[in-house]
This record gives sequence, C-alpha cells and structure tokens, in this order.
Amino acid sequence: MNRLLMTILSLLTASTYCYAQHTVEIKGKIDGVKSGQLVLLRHRSENKIDTLGTTPFSTPDFALSASLSEPSVVRLVVAGYAGGFEFIAEPGAQYLALLKDGDGAYIKGGDLQDKWLHFQSWMKASQDSIDIVKKRYDALLAQNKYRSASRTNDTLIYLQKRQLEEQENFLKGNDNIISAYMAQSTAVAKGLSLEDSERLYVTLGPSARSSISGRIMKERIDRLKKTSTGQKAPDFTMSAPDGKQYTISKVPGKIKIVDFWASWCGPCRLNNRTLKELYATYHTQGLEIIGVSMDDNRDKWIDAIEKDQLPWINISDLKAWKSEVSKLYDITGIPALFILDENNNIIGRNIKGEALKTFINKQFNR
Repeated sequence: MNRLLMTILSLLTASTYCYAQHTVEIKGKIDGVKSGQLVLLRHRSENKIDTLGTTPFSTPDFALSASLSEPSVVRLVVAGYAGGFEFIAEPGAQYLALLKDGDGAYIKGGDLQDKWLHFQSWMKASQDSIDIVKKRYDALLAQNKYRSASRTNDTLIYLQKRQLEEQENFLKGNDNIISAYMAQSTAVAKGLSLEDSERLYVTLGPSARSSISGRIMKERIDRLKKTSTGQKAPDFTMSAPDGKQYTISKVPGKIKIVDFWASWCGPCRLNNRTLKELYATYHTQGLEIIGVSMDDNRDKWIDAIEKDQLPWINISDLKAWKSEVSKLYDITGIPALFILDENNNIIGRNIKGEALKTFINKQFNR
C-alpha cells in the first residue's frame, strides 16, 4: 500500500473508497441478553476498525441500519460481551439474524452471505463424512482387518479428493470478497509466512484482490516484506526498567539479536540459557542482545530478568500483544528472534537452539 493511499486512509472514516453509499439493514432477535448496545464493526485494514452502526435494544427484537460502500466482512457485537457474529454484508442488502450462544445462531440474507453459508454447510457435511470413514478405517486397522481397511481407505481418499475439488471450484467461481476473505483469514489463523502468504494471494482473481479483504491481504504481505531476511529492520524505541530509552537502530553491535519474549513464556525462559551462552562467548566481539518483553506486568517482567540474570538490554512498553511493535514485526508467537547485522539488516529470524549457536558462530568466524 503506497504512502499516498495510507494518507487517504488516515483521513477517511467509515468510507475508505469513493463508492456510492447504500444502507444495510439487519433485523432479528437476541437470545440471552435483555438489553444493551449492538455494534456493527468492520476491519478497514489489519489494525483499524470502523464502527459502521450502533443501536440500543431492550427487548429480544432489534433493528440496525448502517451505510456501506462495498461488500465487506463485518461483525455484529453486543457491547460488553466477547466474540460476535461475523457475516458478509453487501450494500443495499437486508439480513435476518438470530444472535445467541451455541448452535442455532444465524445471519441470513444477501447473495454473497447465502453463497458463503451454503458452502460452509456443504463443507461441514463433507468433513463429517470424512471423519466417520476415518474412524472406521482406524477401527479396522486396530482389528487387523487390512483388506477391509484398504477398501475403506480408498473411500477416504475419494472423499478427501472430492472435498478439495469442491473447494477449488467454489473459489474459482467466486472471484470476489469470499475467496479473498478465505485467503486472508487462513493467513492470519495459521500465521503464514511471507512466502506462503504470497503463494495464497496469487491464486486470487482480480476482483478478489480489489475487495477489502484482498487489500488487507496485500497489506499483510507488504508488512511481512519489511521483516523478511535482507530487509532493514523496522526501527522502534522502548524503555528499560530504569527508564532509559533504547532505539534498535542506534544500539551498537556487529551482530544484534532482537528477542521477543515474556516472563510467562516457558519456552522463552528456556531459550534464555542459549542466549546467555552466546552472549558470554561473543559479546566482547560485538554481539548485542535486545530483549523485548511482551509482558504487561512490570513487576513480573523485572522479576524474570533478575531470576534469569539477563545481562543484556531489556526493554518493553508493557502493552503485551497490544504493542504496535508486535504488529510491526508480525509477532504471533514467542519466542521470536530477529538477527541483525551492523547495518540493521535482517540476516536471520526465528532460529533457535543449536541452529542459532551455529548461525552466530559462523557470523563471528568467517
């Protein structure tokens, strides 16, 4: 996403593109909540959310209207409650909903939403059939009935192949927000790498790429490119426990390891042993380590530093996963390590254990 478009996005509110605005209407019932506020939300970008509409309700019935300029994946949320109800909204469409916990909830209406619901229903039935055959296959193997198991496995392979073909046909037939949303949500849920995200993105048609979900997918790819090997490490400044501020690019070092960790993360604490060994061996030769804590509790953060006796630079904004830096570096799990050269270029990422020792050893013994 270029700088001009980012500027435009920062100036606009609910309408991010110059399309005609149309009303979306959602009517229905809420089961389990007597009164409150219903809110309709939409991701405008990876990290920005628009409030498209709100309405109070004091009985099971509700009606909410909002303006929408293009098909979008939106979420109906009861204020004060976790979760929500996601669906594909189209400008000018009307929807009927039953909002409740557990089975039976639905949001129907609009051509795209109906297509999406039909596909989800077929996929669930298909997966249920596959699971039943898989259980039968496992049971036959356990009974040493190999001939029957072989025939059952043939059925299993056929069902799995058919499911894949139906999914591919569905995606090919929906060069729109549906296929873009499936790609984008898959990339987020599975934490796909830059390479895998790009491979998924190129399978989308032009209309899918131009949809709001397609644009968010492209935003993800552009962001991941910034932290891929060979790129300049995104710069940021954070404070140490004593209040001193450190800017990553200004920390001197022939090789720098930026380690995202937290006091509550067991694997991170174990990884500190490897980092301490490397630091003791190579610090005098130019190795620096910057520990970036994903904690939100200052006392627990400092206690972990003291207990693990971490001698390097430790910084945090104590915002945990709400930290903008975690988004900047696409941190979806910890420990997450980025290795930088003296010019702050990323030369390695997420290398751990013996592989990390080998990598660092090579940098200092060329």
